[in-house]
Amino acid sequence: MDRNKAAYLLIGIIAILSISLAAHYSGLLNGTFANADAVLSVTVINCIATAVLASVAFVNMTEAKKMRSEMARPRLALEPSFFEYDKDGDVSGFNCLNLCNGGAVARDVEIDIHNGEKISFLYASSIGTNDRVQILNGKSSDFAGVIDVIVRYKNMYNKSILEDLSMSLKSINEAKRKLVPVHDMS
Repeated sequence: MDRNKAAYLLIGIIAILSISLAAHYSGLLNGTFANADAVLSVTVINCIATAVLASVAFVNMTEAKKMRSEMARPRLALEPSFFEYDKDGDVSGFNCLNLCNGGAVARDVEIDIHNGEKISFLYASSIGTNDRVQILNGKSSDFAGVIDVIVRYKNMYNKSILEDLSMSLKSINEAKRKLVPVHDMS
């Protein structure tokens, strides 16, 4: 059960128990109460019901805020391109590495690239949805180890976000996995 369902279930159980206890102790369930007690009992039950509704509204607002935040978040990924092929037709390496965005616009993008001993610092004013920024190019032998890319940017709500993306070609080769080209179908 996810957290949202658990929170609603807990709030519902607390509400039912609270209203039942208030009704029982105020005499609403057995009908032995005076008019003044009835007003007090109904007031208590209304207060509990209002508190429960406020709790449910708070949980809904919190979840809606999380969803809005996720929808406004860029989706960054590393994409190798310009592949080299060996004599068997298998990919033996690549000559270019792109930073791709599949989500919302990323603004004021600072890109720090650590490729072995080499460190590069790049800047892009924005990377829109489905945009690619070429961050590395060269011989495939230049991309032999771990490529670590640290990206700092702002989302559409001007919130600063830091992402650490990496690609370990060494572990790909050790696992005897082959790189496969990705083709755009649009």
